[in-house]
Amino acid sequence: MTVDWSGYPIFPTLFAKRVEARENFKHELAIKEERKLALAQLTAQNGIVLEDSYECYLMLNAWFRENACPEPGDDENLMVEWICFARDLNLFMCDALVDRYPWLEWTLYTTSKKSENYQRGVLKGFKNDPRKHVCFAPVFIGWGYVYLKKPKASATAFVRQFVYGEDIPIEPREDTLNHLLGSDWKSQL
Repeated sequence: MTVDWSGYPIFPTLFAKRVEARENFKHELAIKEERKLALAQLTAQNGIVLEDSYECYLMLNAWFRENACPEPGDDENLMVEWICFARDLNLFMCDALVDRYPWLEWTLYTTSKKSENYQRGVLKGFKNDPRKHVCFAPVFIGWGYVYLKKPKASATAFVRQFVYGEDIPIEPREDTLNHLLGSDWKSQL
């Protein structure tokens, strides 16, 4: 399957020092709605209506797995458009969590320099785990690299991450995943 990237603007990739990270975070929030619209247009022109549903996240993950490819001329690195897709999907899914749990809020994560989310925009304010923070982008990008090496790897990362990102106790999360993916979903990872 060929992905129609026409009209999809590249997400500016900016990683920098702490002062610049704050500016990058503010910029990311300022263009968030524009990026979510670009994502919706991209997915629509490729046959997927973007919506906040577990089923949509499963379809998006299957589409990502089937189409993830390396940067032309560089078999080791994920194509930059897919990295942008993962970052845009992060914005969409985090906002979906905010819609479901309005007490969550975007913040710049600066608590632990060892965290993959250090100096990234994350969601915080979870009632079930006040120390929890959520940013899906690094995980989704990581799965893109997995799909480059193992094209048949599990296509459930998006929905699993979203369910684990919800501000609910662990038992309902497990029940939701068992319902969506079958009781043996953990053995398929």
